This record gives sequence, C-alpha cells and structure tokens, in this order.
Amino acid sequence: MIKYKNYVSWFVMMAFMITIMLPVTPAYAFSVSDLFQATDLNSSKAENDMSTGKGILDVFLGLLLGKLLGSTGNTLTQAGITDNSGSDGQSSKEFVGFYAEWWGTDTASFDSMINNANVIKTIAPFWATLQADGTVTDRGGNDHATVVSTAQQKNMTVLLLINNAKQDGAVPPVHTVLSSPALRTKAIDNFEAYIKKYNLDGINVDFEMVPAEDRDNLTAFMKELSERLKPQGYIVSIDVFPKQNEDNDVAAAYDYAALAKYADKIMIMTYDNHGVWSGPGPIADIRWVENNLKYALRFIPKNKLYLGIAAYGYDWSAQGTQSLDFKSITDLSKRYGQAVQWDDMSKSPYFSYTAADGVAHTVWFENSESIKFKLSLITKYDIAGAAMWKLGEEDPKVWSVLRDTFHK
Repeated sequence: MIKYKNYVSWFVMMAFMITIMLPVTPAYAFSVSDLFQATDLNSSKAENDMSTGKGILDVFLGLLLGKLLGSTGNTLTQAGITDNSGSDGQSSKEFVGFYAEWWGTDTASFDSMINNANVIKTIAPFWATLQADGTVTDRGGNDHATVVSTAQQKNMTVLLLINNAKQDGAVPPVHTVLSSPALRTKAIDNFEAYIKKYNLDGINVDFEMVPAEDRDNLTAFMKELSERLKPQGYIVSIDVFPKQNEDNDVAAAYDYAALAKYADKIMIMTYDNHGVWSGPGPIADIRWVENNLKYALRFIPKNKLYLGIAAYGYDWSAQGTQSLDFKSITDLSKRYGQAVQWDDMSKSPYFSYTAADGVAHTVWFENSESIKFKLSLITKYDIAGAAMWKLGEEDPKVWSVLRDTFHK
C-alpha cells in the first residue's frame, strides 16, 4: 500500500511538472471531461475516487492531456471535431446571388460569382420564362451547363429562376396558367424537365404582378410543385413582394403563411421602395425594409426567410427613369462633379446633377454602407439570409461587408 502511494505521488509530481512546463494552448470545442466521459462530481463514486486520491490524479491527468492535445487541435478538427469558436468557421447564414445575363456576352454575373465564391452559397440564374400555355422559353445567355458546373464545383447550389410572361392583353398570362389545373401540371412538367436538363439543384419561382384573385391558385401551384420536386431532393423557393398588410393589391396574391408550408426558402423583395412608377427616393428605405420584414415574420418561419437586397440604383429625370449598376452611377457622379450625399433617415446614398442637355437628374442607389444597415436586420431578427439582385451590378466594396456575415 505504501509502495502504491509512492508510485502515485511520483506520478502526480511528474505530471504536475510537465503541465507547468508545457506552453499555454487555446481552448478547443471539446473538453477533457468529454474525453474522459467524467462522472458527476456529486455522485458517491466520484466522492470515493476523490477520497482515495484517484480524483486528484484524474485532474492532473486531465491538465496534462489538455496541454498535449491542445497542439493536435487541427488533427481533431480534420477527424470530425470542429472548432466553431473563431470567425473562420462557415456562417450559418446563406447569401443568394440572383444571376442574369442581359446579352450573349454579358459576363458580369459570372465574373462576380467567380470572384466571390467564398461568400455566395447559392445562385439563381434568370434563364427561363413561363408562358400562358404552360410552356417554358429559354432566355438565352451564356452556356448554361458551364455556369452550373462551375458554380457547383465551387460548392454553390444552383436554382433556376423562372419568371412569368408579362401581360400584353386583357388577361395576364400568369392568371391563365395558375387558374387551370391542367396548365399548372404542364408548367410543372416543363420546370422539372429544365432542371434535369441542366443538372440544377432546384427552382426559384419569381412570379410578379400576380392578380389578387389568384392568391389560392398560386398557393395550389406551389403545393403541387413542392409535391413533385421535393421527394426527388430538389429545393423549392419563391420570391414574394413585400407588404405590411393584406390591403396591398400588388402583394395580395402572396399568402405568406400558406406559401411557407411548401417553400424551403422565401425571398422577400425588399427593394424598389421607389422606382419607375414613382418620383425619386430611396431604393430601400431602412425603415420600410424593417417594417416589411417584421410583418413577414408574423407568417414565415425565420429559418425560411431571406431579405432581398438591391445592388443597383435609379436615375430619375423628366425624360424617364433608368436603372443603373453601381459603376455607371459612380461614373455619373464623377463626370458631373457631384459628391454623393447621405440620407440618414433612410440610410441611403443619393446625388443630383444637371446633364449636358440641361435636364435635371436625381440618383438614388445602394452601396456597401447602405447594405451594411440591411445586413444588421438579418442578425437582429436571426433570419436565414439575404438574396441580392443582381450579381455584377454591386458596389465592389460590398463584398468585404457581406463576407463578415456570410463567409463560407
């Protein structure tokens, strides 16, 4: 017994000396108690161990192993034990980049996707339009297969963004499809075929200006689409107009609560607070954005809700309203020597200028600073993420801001 105690004393002393000499290492996601599966110190067994000296020995062993294992943290992480304490871990928030090609050689979205692959988790290419007869027309653009394979190689999900044909007669094409069960089925058949043709990961339904009378029809369509695609592992998402009540005619067709039953992701288009239909003003007044977000959260689970963010601006004049990307806007500001102003109430940048023809113009837009305030709402309300229209039109500085929230 005395010999046993001598061995224990010797071992404890050696462990203590080694522990002191080893350098301090940072804490990791696991603990010594996890490694030992330590028992409750209030249990009778634990009390007995402590009284015999075994508990003390375990403490020193724990300290010793903690020092030694601290230097192997990377190995343990590779083995499946992840350190989530630092900012280098993947964000739980998702950044979706809407992707569009306005002409055959337009690579703005592609270039932005490639350059910011460490932020973008999903792209939604605007490649298809639903027609009144349930067929789907391809909008053209660059090689779809190459875009998809490149994105997926960079660990991005790719969702087909499909919009509805615009009204050119008495009856909106989208009403014709949504109000007919047969045409809804035909449309879904064509959606599925398109997704499979290009090896896509799912779909993003962007039906806009849907008549209020089609509220239930739109919900039925999303239900049928979900029942077709989800069992096959595809993602089903939808873009919805923002609103703060159900009296908003242009947004009445979106039954938020019902759509949330069938959509995996819902992107609320919180931009175009002012646009071609209005006078000059903020693209996305922060107060307006937050109020729309708060209303949506009454019906849509936060883990399905994505905040829409604009990357562009509008130039208003007596000659009309023009949509511009960030580069074009900054070029205008420099050309006419007009410094960008800041509206603190709406958290938005703007400036005015008089063109060479004497026409007065006012420009409101979004930049990295205004988007920073939008991102704070994602954190404040703990929603799923953000969706930006569109890749390639943004302020280049916005990516350092986005990276803080959406690092992959």
